[in-house]
Amino acid sequence: MAENEPVLIEAASSEQSGGATFTLQYKNRFLYSKYNPQKNILQAVQNIDLLPGTLVLAFSPCLFYGFKELEKKCRAADSEILCVEADSTLHSFASQEIKRQDLAAPLLALDKNTPAGLEEFFSKAKQKFRRVIRIDLSAGASLYPDFYKNFYECAQNIVAVFWKNRLTLVRLGRLYSKNIFKNLPLSASSAQFEALEGTVEKPILVCGAGESLDELTKFASGNCKQGIALQQGQKGAATKTDTACKTEKAAALAAINERFFILAVDAAVPALLSTGITIDAVAATESQWAIEKAYIGLKDQESGPFFFFDLTSRNQIARRFSKKRAFYFSQFEKNNFLDRLAQKGLLPKIAPPLGSIGLTATYLALLLRKDQSVPICVLGLDFSFSAGRTHALESAQSKALCANSNRLSSSSNFAAAFGPGSQQVLDKNKKPVWTSKNLLGYAALFADYFKGAQKLFDLGKSGLDLGLERKNLFDFLQDRNPNQQQEWPPRSLALEKNGRGRSESCEAFLRAELSALRSLSDLLSKGEDSSARDKSIALDEQILRELRGREYLYLHFPDGTNASLEFNFLTRVKSQIDFFAKDIETALAAGSFIAVRQY
Repeated sequence: MAENEPVLIEAASSEQSGGATFTLQYKNRFLYSKYNPQKNILQAVQNIDLLPGTLVLAFSPCLFYGFKELEKKCRAADSEILCVEADSTLHSFASQEIKRQDLAAPLLALDKNTPAGLEEFFSKAKQKFRRVIRIDLSAGASLYPDFYKNFYECAQNIVAVFWKNRLTLVRLGRLYSKNIFKNLPLSASSAQFEALEGTVEKPILVCGAGESLDELTKFASGNCKQGIALQQGQKGAATKTDTACKTEKAAALAAINERFFILAVDAAVPALLSTGITIDAVAATESQWAIEKAYIGLKDQESGPFFFFDLTSRNQIARRFSKKRAFYFSQFEKNNFLDRLAQKGLLPKIAPPLGSIGLTATYLALLLRKDQSVPICVLGLDFSFSAGRTHALESAQSKALCANSNRLSSSSNFAAAFGPGSQQVLDKNKKPVWTSKNLLGYAALFADYFKGAQKLFDLGKSGLDLGLERKNLFDFLQDRNPNQQQEWPPRSLALEKNGRGRSESCEAFLRAELSALRSLSDLLSKGEDSSARDKSIALDEQILRELRGREYLYLHFPDGTNASLEFNFLTRVKSQIDFFAKDIETALAAGSFIAVRQY
């Protein structure tokens, strides 16, 4: 009986125990001391130093000894408790104890003991926790040590990622929102990404801007001995003449273009263009001005590449390439404003917030291929670099170093390798390379996110291990079928500009949003005397109602996790209204809606 069911056993009484108490026996072990069950737990609770905004994970609470004392400390420190039990039998026992003792103990449901369940808890929590600590309220935690360890680490990671994302939003949140407003009309008048899903039949080569991309560009330039042998069908290299070089380069470019559908990240575009490689599609997600250099020399034409723009990407670039484009949206945040866009049908294809354009491009490639039998290869996604270099040759970054070099300034960038935050690690070939904490995080995320993908290969000779099966570029090129030609996008595919309906809906949304911002500004300025005042509800309630659906006004504030009625907060909000009102006016005046009506 004691082995399968928890059994209460009265502990030996003592002066320290404060009277009769009980211990618990389960699976042939005591989960509390046989002599003074509460002593160690009360001591552990007393020793906890709680800081504001702490989530206390109370593992295996069972009899809930020390819970009331812990609850009192949490209340004083503006912190919260989450009780977690991994054992189904002990979970039922703890639920009964909560009812018997009439406790306000939040016990996580058994089916929520997962990363997804933990994410859900954090998303619904009343406050944004700053840190997580654990306390074992019984020896039941020793029954599943790996589960509790992983659960605790998962909670810590969720909190760390949230605040890391908050730092990103503080720096870039306003720019993201600005670009969303300006790109909405372009998205409404462009092809839908969903129309292109499952249309690519050729092997897809995702090209990043890392150093391993040089292998492809050198081969395309006729500078690779193995490439010479490949196009001549020989084992060894031949002696090159001028004519042979031209023939060799043409053959190399034909081999690449016949074999692959090239999906390039925007930073890799200059390197590929410099060698004449045909780019089929470009993944563009960067929102800042610096990426403009990657598009130098790229023209908007029917024979050019197709562009996949993030809704938060730089609007000036998206406007320039209107002939062949579609939008997607990296969901950097979940809020009411984005929900409103989705309800209006104005959000394009939603992609997970992967942080790196290389990961996003790989995700898009998985959506584009016809089926799982179509191979996807990645090249130039190194997430590391050698001393003196950071990107592939002929990339905008490499060109800038050469252009700015002089007698006092080298064309090499050693600051990246030997500056603060850099570290040396071993790459996939056990060779030392340089990287950073962020790049290491992206490589780990890539390996974890794409670990189940079928026919996903790594062609790079350098860079961090991505957890993929490795292939040789030249072996892959030798498998090409010269007769495999695919017209893309297929002419049979209906790539309408989404019709008049979405564009009119977008225009109506922007005009309504502009009117609402002006009303909110008047409300914040005049209060009860405002012409926008709704007398059926309190002024504070009306202000909060308007703010909750317009998180873009304060998303980038350091304290912008939730709307506030504090004077300082509302003053800053009012200063943002004019900023976004001008962006909406710019979007409305861009002429996109007129073009759609003529379509």
